[in-house]
Amino acid sequence: MIASLAPCFAGNLHWYGEALVLPGTHDGAIAGHSLLEKGVAEELMSRFAGTYPGADRHALVSMWTQWHFGALVIPATAAILLLDRDLPVDLDAIGIIPHESGRTAALVIPDDGRPHCNNASERFSRLFEGHVEPLIRSFAGRFDVSKRLLWTNAAAIFEWTLHQVLETGGPCPAALEEGRALLQRRSGENGRPNPICGAISYPLEQGQPVRRRKICCLRYLLPGVEDCGSLCPLPPTSRQQASLSA
Repeated sequence: MIASLAPCFAGNLHWYGEALVLPGTHDGAIAGHSLLEKGVAEELMSRFAGTYPGADRHALVSMWTQWHFGALVIPATAAILLLDRDLPVDLDAIGIIPHESGRTAALVIPDDGRPHCNNASERFSRLFEGHVEPLIRSFAGRFDVSKRLLWTNAAAIFEWTLHQVLETGGPCPAALEEGRALLQRRSGENGRPNPICGAISYPLEQGQPVRRRKICCLRYLLPGVEDCGSLCPLPPTSRQQASLSA
């Protein structure tokens, strides 16, 4: 665990303290930007497919990105919210420690960042514009997977992290407000549609709010993996029928 970031990892966030590491901690890192080059992502995905023999390819890519975004979005968001920390998590700046299965085990960042400046509108730009966006754009084109699906994966993990930080207490109010705004505003400051707006909703069922994704992550198509339950937007019967026919 990076010592200066240790205060971020309490409660349910405890499991993500090892997801960000400094150079020299692990051997075998690959450059983050290499995921955008032909061959590297394909090789990792081929290894990952060995975990789920015969699985739907779109579901494999979706699950791979969920592992990757978990290692990236959760600790980076916690550091922004709790320490108001600007971390160098741009795809061009980081290294990736792959698990033997091909999924991302940890990310190597060049340093532990610095206090964020007062320009609140840019707190999450390195995370989303510098890493998530180019990765999704590349994977969607290379693996023929919906961008909306991959953005929902990132947004669901981001939204979950906001709630976990609130439970641990002490988030920077300005950073928390900006994080919430990212999930709600329809367009960014550049005027383009905001791809994570509305990705998670809380419809009422039997008078109680239920957390739900806008786009299904397809995990029910992976053998041996349970579906998301009430988080999934598909009716249970549709998930069961598709799983049986897969």
